[in-house]
Amino acid sequence: MTSYGVFWKKNNKHYQKAPPFAPFGRAIVPKRINQAGINGAIILTALAVLSILQSFVSCATVPYVQKEEKVVKLVELINRGGVNEVPGLASTPFLIDGEIVLLQKDLSEFWENLHKNGFSIRSPKVVQNRFVRVEDAKVFRDSMEVRTFLKKYVDRDTSLVQVQSADGTYYFLLSREVKGYPRMLGFGGPVR
Repeated sequence: MTSYGVFWKKNNKHYQKAPPFAPFGRAIVPKRINQAGINGAIILTALAVLSILQSFVSCATVPYVQKEEKVVKLVELINRGGVNEVPGLASTPFLIDGEIVLLQKDLSEFWENLHKNGFSIRSPKVVQNRFVRVEDAKVFRDSMEVRTFLKKYVDRDTSLVQVQSADGTYYFLLSREVKGYPRMLGFGGPVR
């Protein structure tokens, strides 16, 4: 009862055309084995999805938030006048109270002059630590120049840190660490 190219299977003593995906008829597999295979495939798929999700969660691209003890360590370095001693800690372009410093020489002189004139941040306490947004331009100076700086030079690892002191409030734009200190992208204050 077969013809060339068409396969037939016996079903309840009648011959029927087999479906195209099973040319030799349906494989006879007990239902529980077939169900176990489906369950196994579901479990393997779930494990694969979970491992992919875990790699995204534990990825190094998660935004970075500053640690309070590292910020206090940075303030102590500023008070000692050691900002220029750590290469790359404060590099240009750098935002100071709404002004953008473009030359590294000018930035180095700024930190030297602060220290020579007895500048220090007394009794520092971190009161705010969060990711920077473009709207934070008003903290330094709400101008097109500052907003452009925040859009262009600040990435998702940059934090706006507010430090309260005996002399007023200071604002820092801080990024990932350089030699154990948060890298500075901006500084403002004191604001009373």
